[in-house]
Amino acid sequence: MHRLFSEKLVTIITSDVLEELLVASVRKRGASGYTLLRARGAGSEGLQTGVLWVDSNLLMKVILPPERLSGLLDDLDALIAKGHHLTVFVADVGVLGHEKFERPLKS
Repeated sequence: MHRLFSEKLVTIITSDVLEELLVASVRKRGASGYTLLRARGAGSEGLQTGVLWVDSNLLMKVILPPERLSGLLDDLDALIAKGHHLTVFVADVGVLGHEKFERPLKS
């Protein structure tokens, strides 16, 4: 049996115009990295086709230690309070090689 270590997975779906702000927040909060994907779909804000820049979403995934979660959620909550549309999911995940997630993101 493999030894898994508990971390937090934060998934964010939002407009791609927020990419720079999200990356800055992830760096500031000490995450070891992130994954970004362009996203299409439909939801409460309507259809997001990804054809036009105003109609494009991104999906960001970040794994970080539980003690760093609150700061990132504070930043995301502040964006929501400013009127930005974000969908945020947090899940408990088990990872191999947890040391990777303890190191801050390299510049």
